[in-house]
Amino acid sequence: MKCSICELGCDIKEGRTGRCGMVTAAGSQIREVYPDRILAAVDTPIESMPLVHYHPNGKFLQVCTVGCNFKCPGCVSEIITDHIGAVRGEFAELSPEQIPALAEETGCIGVMFCFNEPTVSYFTFMRLAVIAKTKGLLIGCSTNGYMTLKALEALIPYLDFVNIGIKGTSPDVYRDCGIPDPAPVFRNIEYLYKKNVYIEVSVVFRKTKEAEVEDTARFIASLSREIPCQVMRFIPFGTASIDMEPSAREAEDLCRRLEAHLDHVFLFNTPGTAHLDSRCPSCKETVMSRGFFGPMCASLNHSLPDGICRCGTKLPIKGKIHPASQSDLGYFGGYRTINAMSMIRSILATLGVAEKQTVDRVMAHVIRTGMIKDLYQRLNTPEDYFDTMDFFASQTGLENRALLYREVVRSRMDSIAAAAQQDGRPRVYCSLGHPLIAVFDDKMESCLAERGGGFLTNRLIRRESRPGLMISREEFNALAPDVIIVSDAVAWPRQDVMAYCLENGLDVPAVRNGQIFSLYPFRCSTNPDWILGLMAAANMMQPDTFHFNLESEAEDFYNTFYGQPFTGSRLPHFPWEVKQPS
Repeated sequence: MKCSICELGCDIKEGRTGRCGMVTAAGSQIREVYPDRILAAVDTPIESMPLVHYHPNGKFLQVCTVGCNFKCPGCVSEIITDHIGAVRGEFAELSPEQIPALAEETGCIGVMFCFNEPTVSYFTFMRLAVIAKTKGLLIGCSTNGYMTLKALEALIPYLDFVNIGIKGTSPDVYRDCGIPDPAPVFRNIEYLYKKNVYIEVSVVFRKTKEAEVEDTARFIASLSREIPCQVMRFIPFGTASIDMEPSAREAEDLCRRLEAHLDHVFLFNTPGTAHLDSRCPSCKETVMSRGFFGPMCASLNHSLPDGICRCGTKLPIKGKIHPASQSDLGYFGGYRTINAMSMIRSILATLGVAEKQTVDRVMAHVIRTGMIKDLYQRLNTPEDYFDTMDFFASQTGLENRALLYREVVRSRMDSIAAAAQQDGRPRVYCSLGHPLIAVFDDKMESCLAERGGGFLTNRLIRRESRPGLMISREEFNALAPDVIIVSDAVAWPRQDVMAYCLENGLDVPAVRNGQIFSLYPFRCSTNPDWILGLMAAANMMQPDTFHFNLESEAEDFYNTFYGQPFTGSRLPHFPWEVKQPS
């Protein structure tokens, strides 16, 4: 039977599923495999969808299921679209009637389906939308826009707002996602606009693919210059090539060019950028300022009353600007949980788990027991990391591998601890890409900077409760670091950091002496190969003491634990992804 929900139009045999794995053929009907069930529901500001000009700061109930009809390389949500087996048993038994009730109970003004594709849970979303509207709640979704026109027409009467994710304009870009033709996406955007559904668009920017983004901007401008365009700087999650990631400056340059076509262009996935702010199209004054809140999110920090510029121009905001919410991005309310699941997968790969079913089983256990909620806190010191590795080894019977990991990593750590010079340690500042975005002092990066022989100046910063807020130039200069270590090197290459510091009066010894380093291609965060980042940091901070051959160390680590050469990519290929010879 032919599926009529998605433009792929899968021919589904009785009892089988379409490519998304979420719909099946039963008799003469297409049905969901998991009807009326939700993976998670959490109250969160709408900027986490993200939307920027629709009820800013409004609290919505964010819901998601699993699965997608696209297969995009480097997808931030790939872990819940590719590992349906890990979470299908963990669906919450929340009916379409219960979700609006939960929204009202938590003080939400609406419900937003995002984080995975609503098309694959179309009937559940439709029932939810119908009931939400009867309760006076707003309803919307984030989608790739690849529904059939028939499916979209049925949904339109209940749809208030939508964020359409656009991969590009050429068939080649969409073929990388397993989609033959992008035309239905642009058809649906135009249809939504004509039906007065509030629209924002998110456009992926891959390195060297500026033309795709500019063509998209021209199309959106043909509808209205006022439609917000969110440029999503491509970050290669999973095994996507890091060569696809443009630098922050390249992305900001592109945003400035897009402003020739559109009044409101924003840049996501880029800590510290001013292109998250809403500026007046008449005089260019900042009317609403936002901070970085993870790859797909932003947080509204300040706005002029009612979004009206001092020159009198009012931003095209739909709905009112709401007071700041005390709600955090909770358990499943953003990138945090997706990244936690990716960490689990990386740890299991390090232990030598070769079966996807085992990964699914362990992930399901971690979700079910709630351990995933505090996984970040369990991975911010080497000792806690070893204990966490031991836990996952006990779940898979691979204790010997965990012991090997502990021995290999501990030997490098002990050699650094024994040799590091304690007197005259350099003052080190750890940056999250942008020079004025400091890594929190309780993160693994900060811990390892100290273990590698530095005095961590980040501990001197007055910490804000929300990530993504910049420290001031005065605060930065007072830290007077001798060494600056940038953890996100491709977004902010060394030369860009140096240029920004010189252009903006960041006058510290590290800048004057050229002691600015990026860890790329090594890491010192929460992936199992953080020991490589520690050795790299030690070389940077105490070059007279440490001379680790990082390329050799990386090859040894990757061959020992992954059976693969080190390529500098974000993650190793997992065993089930490697095609076996026939």
